[in-house]
This record gives sequence, C-alpha cells and structure tokens, in this order.
Amino acid sequence: MPSQKVIPHYSELVEFNYAVAGHDGTLCDTEGELFIKPCTQAEIDFYQSLPFQHSRMQEIVPEFIGSLTLNDTADIHAITNQLPIVAENNIPQEVKGQMIELIAEKNQKSAGPKCPTSTPATLSVPIPVPAPAPVDNVTWIPNANGKIPTDKAVVLMNAACGFKRPNIVDVKLGRRLWADDAPLEKKRRFDKITSETTHQDLGFRIAGMRLYKGSDNPEDLDEEDYRIYGKDYGRKEVNADNVVEAFRGFLYNRRAGIDDEYARAVADAFRRDLEHVRDVLEKEESRMYSSSLLFIFEGDGDALKAAVDDQSRSTAASVKAGKPGEEECLAGRTTNRIDSGIGLDDDGEIIYTGQPNIDDFEDDDDDDDEPRSPEILKLKLIDFAHAAWTPGEGPDENILLGVRSLIKIFEELSQEPERPSTGGKKHRRLARPAPILQFLPSPINKAELANARFSPSPLLLHLVRDELASMSIPGLGQLPVKAATSSIRRITLRPFCEWRFEIPSASTITVRLLSGTAERDGTELALNVTYKFRGPAKSKVLTWRGCEVEFEATAGAESVLEYVAEHSGPDDTPQTSYLNLHFLLDGLRREARARNTTGPRVLVAGAKDVGKTSLARTLAALAVRSAAQPLVVNTDPCEGMLSLPGTLTAAVYATVMDLEGEGTNGWGGTPTSGPSAVPVKLPIAQYYGRQGATDDVQLYKELASKLAGSVTARMGGDVDVRSSGMIIDTPGVDLSEKLGQGGMDAMAHVVDEFSVNIIVVLGSPGIHAELQKRFGREKTSLGEPIGVVMLDKSDGAVERNEGWMQAVQEATIKEYFFGDSNRTLSPFTQQVDFDGVAIYRIPEPSEYPTEERGLEKVDPTPALSHWTLAVMNASVGDSPETIRTATVLGFVYISDVNRERRKLSMLTPVSGRIGNRPLLWGNWPEQFINLLG
Repeated sequence: MPSQKVIPHYSELVEFNYAVAGHDGTLCDTEGELFIKPCTQAEIDFYQSLPFQHSRMQEIVPEFIGSLTLNDTADIHAITNQLPIVAENNIPQEVKGQMIELIAEKNQKSAGPKCPTSTPATLSVPIPVPAPAPVDNVTWIPNANGKIPTDKAVVLMNAACGFKRPNIVDVKLGRRLWADDAPLEKKRRFDKITSETTHQDLGFRIAGMRLYKGSDNPEDLDEEDYRIYGKDYGRKEVNADNVVEAFRGFLYNRRAGIDDEYARAVADAFRRDLEHVRDVLEKEESRMYSSSLLFIFEGDGDALKAAVDDQSRSTAASVKAGKPGEEECLAGRTTNRIDSGIGLDDDGEIIYTGQPNIDDFEDDDDDDDEPRSPEILKLKLIDFAHAAWTPGEGPDENILLGVRSLIKIFEELSQEPERPSTGGKKHRRLARPAPILQFLPSPINKAELANARFSPSPLLLHLVRDELASMSIPGLGQLPVKAATSSIRRITLRPFCEWRFEIPSASTITVRLLSGTAERDGTELALNVTYKFRGPAKSKVLTWRGCEVEFEATAGAESVLEYVAEHSGPDDTPQTSYLNLHFLLDGLRREARARNTTGPRVLVAGAKDVGKTSLARTLAALAVRSAAQPLVVNTDPCEGMLSLPGTLTAAVYATVMDLEGEGTNGWGGTPTSGPSAVPVKLPIAQYYGRQGATDDVQLYKELASKLAGSVTARMGGDVDVRSSGMIIDTPGVDLSEKLGQGGMDAMAHVVDEFSVNIIVVLGSPGIHAELQKRFGREKTSLGEPIGVVMLDKSDGAVERNEGWMQAVQEATIKEYFFGDSNRTLSPFTQQVDFDGVAIYRIPEPSEYPTEERGLEKVDPTPALSHWTLAVMNASVGDSPETIRTATVLGFVYISDVNRERRKLSMLTPVSGRIGNRPLLWGNWPEQFINLLG
C-alpha cells in the first residue's frame, strides 16, 4: 500500500543535481524527500503487490509512495520513433540514405515493439508513431539508451536522510541478467558481461561505488571529497581474486576517521542484514533480473561514532523500558521502507541523487516533531523493472547465488585483524569482531542485548562515474588510453562507434580516413585527406557504417588521450536521436520553403558541459548537407563562434564547416582576407565583454535583442535563409546555483526575442521541466506553439574546468592573430599615441544605476597590457548607447603601454590606423600574457 505522503505535481519537480549515470529523467521534489524514477507499469505493479501477498519483501525494499504520470514530457523516443516515417518522406539520399537503411534493417531484426510514447502537445508539427515491427513475439522494451520509453514514474522515499557522508556501493545480483522476453542481442550482450566479470563465479558484480575521502590524492576526489568508481570498475578492474579487497576498501577507511573496529562492526551488521535478505528471498517464489543490493553506511568517522552512540543509547533505553515491538525493531524487521534514491539501467549505470537532508522515516504520526536519530547503515534490494512472481517455481536461486557469496565476503571482512596504525593514533585491539553492542555506553546490561539484531536506519542513494576521474576525460565514462609516442596507428571502428580524443595545449595529431565513412559533428571527413588537429581540443569521430582511420600524434604524443566508444546499434547511442531531430527539422524546412514561410527556430538548452555546442554544430552541418542555409546564433559569451569569446554572434552557414578550426570550437576559423580551404563565413558580432549571461543581465538582454533584430532583418531579405530557420546555442544553466534563475530568465529572453518555436533540452530534466512550465502554453510572435523536447546527452560530453577554458580562450585569440596549423597570418604591430585612440570601459553592473547605462572613457595605463579590445563599428562622437550596441569590426591586442612616451604597442589584424573607431575594454576574454612569447 502506498504511503500517505502527498505526491507533488510534475511541474513542481526538479532535476537531481548529482545524477551522473543510469536512467535519465529522474526527478525529486524541492525538499529532496522524494525520488521519482521513470519506469514501466510492471515495476509499479510489483511495488503495489507487496503489502497484500508478499509482506516479507517490504522489509528489504524501498518505501513505495505511489506513481506519477509524466504526461507533459517530450523526450528522445518521440523523436526516435519518427525515423522510419521520415525515411519514407523523400529525405535526400546524400544526407544519410545508407544510414536510414541500416537503422531500419537493424530495427526489424532486433528491436521489440516500442512502448507507446505521446507526442508533445506543444510541438507545432505532430510526430507520428510508427507501428512496431514484428520481432518473433519479443515484448522486451529496449532501454539501451538510458531512458525508459514511458510516461509513468515510480515515486519512492529518499532514504538518505540522517547520513552526513554516506558511503555507497551498488551490487548487481545474479549470474543471468536478462529476462525471458529479452531480444537475442541483449541476451548475448549481457551474457558477455557475465562471462567477463564476477557475475560468472560469484553471482554478483560491483556496479558502482562512492567513497568519502577515498584517496590521499585530492585530484581523485570530487567537490564533496568523494572518490567515484564507475561501472567500468566492476567490469574491468574487479575480479574473483580481488573482490574482497574492493569491499575492504569500501569499509576500512582511516582517511575518513573510521577506526578498524567500527569497520568490522559495520561489516558484521551488513552480514546479518544479508542473512535476513537471504531468508526472505528463500521464502518467496519470484524471478528478478538486473536487480541490485544497495549498501550504505555513514562514511564520516566522527559522524559514524556519534550515530552509533546515539542509537546505542536509544536501543538500551528501549530494552530497559520493555517497549512492545522493540524486539522486532532491533531485529531489523520493521515494515517501514526507505528508498535508495538509485536508478540502474540495463547496462548497470547508476545515478547519485546528492546529499540528503530531509527526514523520511517516522513510525508514529504523533512523533513528527521528534528529532530523528542519525543513521548508521542500510541495505536495500532495488530495481524491479524485470521482476515477477512465479508461484510454484521455487525461490530465485539466480539472485540467491550473489547474496550467499556476499554473506561469505562480509563474514570474512567482519573478522579482519587489526592493521598497524599509520597515523600515530592508537587503536584498540579486540579479541573478536566487535558487534555494535561493543560501542554502547556504560553502564548497561550487555546481556540484554547479546542476541539483539542491530537495526540499520533510513538511508539513500547511489552514484557512479569513472574511477581515476582526474586521469580520464571527465564525462566520457571510460578510461582513456595514451596514444603511442610518435607512431602511426590504425583504428577500425564498427558501425555506430565513436573514436574520442583529447588533445592538450601544445600537442598536435593528424587523422586520415582510409576507408568507410566518418564525420566530426556532422561534417564528413574526405577519404585519404590528412586532417590536422591542434590542442586544446576534446572531440570525436563518429561512423554510422564503419570505417578505418589512421592517427598519429606528431607533437606531445605522450599527453594525447584517445579511446573507442563501442555502441552495438542505433538504440545504444543518442547520436541517432540527434539525426532524427535533424530529419524533423529538415521536413519543417521543406514545408516552410513550399509555403514561403519562416523555418524552424531551434534553441539548444541544458546545463553546463552536456554537449549543447556539439549538438548545435551537428544540426548546422547536417542542415548544410541537406542544401539548407541555417542561420546559426551563438548566445554563449563564454565561447566564440567565428569570433573571440565575450561576443554574441550569428552567421549563415551555407557551405561546409572547417573541420580543423581550433580555437573557434570547430565552427571554422575567423574570417580572413587570405585563401582558405573552405568558404569563409561572415558573422555579425555584438561585444558583451563578460563571461556569463548573468554577469550583466541587462546588458546581455540588450545585446541579444539587438542581435535578434539584425538576424530578423537578414532572414527577411533572403528566402533561403528564412525557410532554413535558426539554430541557437545558449549558455549552460545550473539551477542549483544562486544565479540559476537569472540564467533561465536570460534564456527566456532569447526565446522571446528570436521567436523560438522548438526548444531542445539536452540531458537536463530540471531545466526541461522549468522551460515546460514557462513556455508549454505560450506561442511565438508568429502565433506558433512552442515545443519543448528533451534528448539524452552523449556520454562523450566532457567537463571543462577553468584551466581548460582558459587554454581554449588563449588558443582562440592566438588563432585570430596568427592563424591555425594550416594557415599562417601576419598581424601588424603599431605604435599609437595615447591621444590617437579612444578607449571605453564597460562598467560593472554595480557601478552605475540601472536606468543610466553608460561607458567610462579611460586613459591608457599599464593595466591595459595583454588585454584584447574590441574595435566597434561606430564613431567616438556617437552616444554611449550607440557605441555599446554597435557591431564589432575586429579586435586589437595591447602588447605594451609606455606611459613615459605616451605610446601604446598594439597588435592589429590589418595595417592602418584605428581612426575614430572607439575601442571597448571588457573583462572577457581575459589577459593573454604569452601571446607574443
């Protein structure tokens, strides 16, 4: 029976801020009490059946609150399901005809009937759902892309309440991981995982682990001092020989202040809880596939000791008072169930919901105001997407195999001998493993508790990411491999696979396509043409039909990281959904061209570092290959598009992109007067001079409106551009930050000013929900409904720290003045009198009243050295507003300021004086000290 807790409306939910893997689309309420996970009806039915026929199971599973209908979501499946339909609507063969055939062929062979998905009511064009292809009576719902194709969600209690620093390990159970209705391809894939991991011998695998202060190296820890072990840890590094050591590292952690005696006691408590789980499962007749056991205990040593002391006092007082039902509580036989906050997909990926702070666990409604005891540990059986009751077939020996193996491991860990102290601190040596009662305060009659079972308290969560995060490419989820030094390598890619690489500064690689077809963000590589990529760069080469590439690191080979991301088919990669989105947009462009109307205006939104720019660039490249001429707009001042950072830009893309553009993030080099391998794109740029949209919201909105007016005028004068529409890249938004709503307001302003009619949210359910609330019932200035669509982010989306972004910024400035690896430019050095230039500084928002926006004219000082200034398309006699909102003519670099001679040394892209053109000085891009060596 569901709990009586009120389930909020979908519009009131927010995204899990700490989700790193597993099912996309997980949400929580604003207080963090509830965990909402998209699921199938079968999982909801499983929870609902427990109180009536399987009450024993309630003791070991999360607390079920109810279910929720996500009836206003539009996700990847609404788009993916279009592919066969779009393919029949005369899509040009040059776009990807072979790709369509291959996907259709694979869908017929391996894809089961799709779970029906409703199309978003706000989209301007209905999305047809094709009839499912027959697949030999298979009813499995594919889930390889990380998102369950459903509009249902299970609502569970967040079980992490009461923990200060929870340590988590998720253990996937069973030797067989697939249900009877799984397709043959999935069975083979899961059997391969079993044969290569501890599933084969022990009946379980560590699917992920989160350990507080899990390393002495600060670079191994995240911002909360956790070390994260991803799915590859249990697949590639843990085996039957070292699995005990893996669990030992989970429990025994003096770095976090956990003494060995406490670790032994926790191990013994987990052993007894595992025995209880075994006893329950041996009395039930069920079959569960890809279910997991979630182990959580307090990872902060001081908090663990305090929790043990607190619970020991409570337990002792209860026993002495002889309260009815206390024996059951001590034995861990309470029917109150707390959710783990965890979601595992069929591939074993996990999500972490973040630090808990809400009390979910109350046995008596009259005790709501009583303070809750801190938690010590918790063990829960989770994930029942493929679970069923099987009367007459006996207990689930597949699951029990793993449980029994874990009992033996934790029994061994509970008898660990005392290790020598490494920190000078003395540890008590016990004659036997210390049960929890050893930590009860004196005086107390320990005999009364000799047979009492330790009762673990409510708890939550789970996570995972790559082990050695500091050594990997953040966000890619796989351990990269160093490229061979100064050697040529050939890499064979199977269909749908990606070759991903990271090139640090001062390193260079060359890539040549030897056979097959491949592309970089939608732009195809030509056969037998050598492409040179210079760092800093994090990118990929994708193939739809397979290829062979030749790769050589010609400079800095030892620091280049690269690896192959395997995908078994189109359902395993979100790139398929991006391609299908392109097909949808292409259809809308064709319709607009036929009716002489405006094409789709698409805005790509999401959090930071989820791949928004890559998706925008891919959509633009695919549009060009379909003979469209989209107008691409960059509203993210942190990065430049055909310009330097600190600007908002727009340009028409009617020809192929420059694959080798380095500092400009793959959009192509900035315009030059010299020869170019690809046609030059001419942008219109507004100078913002700030890094983030929220740094000066009023100025940002003012310039966005100005750019929107220029873009609208451009579209009005060119029928091809107008019918092709727009693709808009936006800054990342973090709703957890104080300025998160400011970022959402800035994005909403862009939606209004550019008359956006399709918003694509990439991998950010919270942002999707917020935009759905804002625009779900709104219309554009042209009277069109605004559709909000959410797509999965690629696991190749990378996190970029401040150091990396500074390197990219410097590479962009250097490329602007000196050219890239294929094109050398020769800037001019000029000596300019102080009186020969007019330099204006953009004041900070706090330095002037909102209603009196102006510019501050500054005299040249040494503080100007190494700054890049914008040359405005205005006159020094114009008003501050005119200068501030004028377009950018170019940039100059101030290399030196000589106050004695009153001279500026200035690097300019062309010869000749600046004249009466004003120069604007912002705070982004930052100073580039080493531009001239």
